[in-house]
Amino acid sequence: MRSHLLGGRVTTNEFIADKTRERDRFELDLGDAFDVKASIVLLILTFLGTTAATILTADKLSEVPKLAQIPVIAFTVISGIFCVACLWPKNYLLDDLPGTYVNWLAELEGSEAEQLEGVENLSFELANARIIHHHELNKTKAWALNGAFWSMSVSLFVELGAVAYVAFAIRPS
Repeated sequence: MRSHLLGGRVTTNEFIADKTRERDRFELDLGDAFDVKASIVLLILTFLGTTAATILTADKLSEVPKLAQIPVIAFTVISGIFCVACLWPKNYLLDDLPGTYVNWLAELEGSEAEQLEGVENLSFELANARIIHHHELNKTKAWALNGAFWSMSVSLFVELGAVAYVAFAIRPS
């Protein structure tokens, strides 16, 4: 905020421009945060898959923990599909390179103040378009991550139940 840094009052346009830049960065960062969370879910799914395979191949276990692996595997697969949907590459837009503005300014006529205002207006319009675009992408990622989380949770709780059953059902002979 230029006026604020110079000790003056912030204009409405400067306030809106700052909020727009802040939201533009936020929407881009939010997409990265969803990717990190989906990666953590994938890590848990790896653990669940390994545990399911171990239980299924164990010879001396009863049928109960083995049958419990049916929903574990099903929900692990469903969660993995949701994770892939969340992590699937999306077309996030970035701010133009400074050279783009330099070239555009070279074509403009008028005073430096008019050119600066033109560039600021263009930057504001592009940022608003990016915010709308990224928000839609992030809604899709949020939906996929939500599905991944709930599917993983079902799988995890069933697996924990199976492990608890095994732990309490084994009695020394």
